[in-house]
Amino acid sequence: MHTKDTLEEYIYRLKTDKTLSSVMLMVCIYILLVIWRPWEAIHYLQGFPVERIFAVILIIYAFLKHKLRIASSPTNKWVYGLLLIHFLFAPFAYNSEYAMDQGIEYAKIVVLYMLMVSVAEDERALNILVKVYVFSTMLYVFHSLLEYINGRHVYRMGIARMIGVDSTMNDPNAFGATIVLSLPFVYALLKSELSTKIRNIYYIYFAMAVTCVVLTGSRSSFVATMVLFLIWMIIQKGRKKIRLFLMLLLFLPLIWIAMPQDKQDRFSTLWDEEAGPENAQQSAEGRKEGWIVSWRIFKQNPLTGVGAGGKNFIGYRLDHGIDDEGHASATQSHNLYGEVLAEFGAVGGILLIGLIASIWRSSSKARSYLEIKGLQDCFEYRLGGAIIASLVLLLVFGLAGHNFYRPLWLWLAAWAGILLKVVRLKRIDNER
Repeated sequence: MHTKDTLEEYIYRLKTDKTLSSVMLMVCIYILLVIWRPWEAIHYLQGFPVERIFAVILIIYAFLKHKLRIASSPTNKWVYGLLLIHFLFAPFAYNSEYAMDQGIEYAKIVVLYMLMVSVAEDERALNILVKVYVFSTMLYVFHSLLEYINGRHVYRMGIARMIGVDSTMNDPNAFGATIVLSLPFVYALLKSELSTKIRNIYYIYFAMAVTCVVLTGSRSSFVATMVLFLIWMIIQKGRKKIRLFLMLLLFLPLIWIAMPQDKQDRFSTLWDEEAGPENAQQSAEGRKEGWIVSWRIFKQNPLTGVGAGGKNFIGYRLDHGIDDEGHASATQSHNLYGEVLAEFGAVGGILLIGLIASIWRSSSKARSYLEIKGLQDCFEYRLGGAIIASLVLLLVFGLAGHNFYRPLWLWLAAWAGILLKVVRLKRIDNER
């Protein structure tokens, strides 16, 4: 898209390509499967490889329709670089088999990234991808809430805690993160939605999301929610900022008062060590210890790390006596930064920083152009803000959890690249 002819060919293909809708539909279904995981969430489907079968069909169909290709995107080199080191560094891993297995799992996420960038070539397709993500998360959260009402929960850290309806991402902290990370995109869609009925659905989900975060008892999700509220307040202008501040000042105390006492005690441990059970403080200490251990592993393997995946981290940790004497622990790093440095070394750290910077820069560039044109009310502008907000939240969650393999990292990369491409096309078209 650097010449006039290339631009015209691109626009012509957008108008004449009839395969877009069919592949897009399959990609959307796959997003639903990845989030909801019905083969784990629905009893009658347990053990049936729904996702694997559908993924194979999707890949074959996309290949036949010429959509399984590496489309241009500013985030590509970082995404494919992270995929490559999974396999390049596998021979140097604590256990090469573990590293290869984790690399294959990561490759599945990268394939979906590749398909997203390939099929979403205009703002309508990008809007569809984001809506599918949001409504799939809504379904997942609603199903989980129904199961919680029916008695499904875990008793951990001295309290009953809500979990996800699946088994892969159902941990209270992981489930809470899934909820909070979806909210920036709900906000972007809400601000751009004209239908009153759909807007009401978004409002209902906001209320359900806050309720579920409280029920998880996840302190990291609670902190991330507060960070998100702060971001929303900062980005407002004029009277809107004052209005939102007053709303938060009114509703946050009401939410706290309505919160069950055990959840109040749990969240109070963030600022008062004596507020909750002793194991709550031990949990926080475990995260500090995880970072210390990660740093020690990194110093011993600064270039390649010990190999991808928690099994390599734990195996190396135990075999090499990384912990202080008498304190050996078979747990992971419990933070993103220690996880990446310990498992992939300095190269992995550089690639992660590059990915973060690329997502941020692509979204910021798109927003800057739209702001110059006075298009701050369009969906693309709000989506850019949602991508940045979600990226910040992922980094916040990374302080207390090993979330490198959360698919949203690559989905943000895909959406940021598509967004910048869409905005650049608009700019070139307007200049002509």
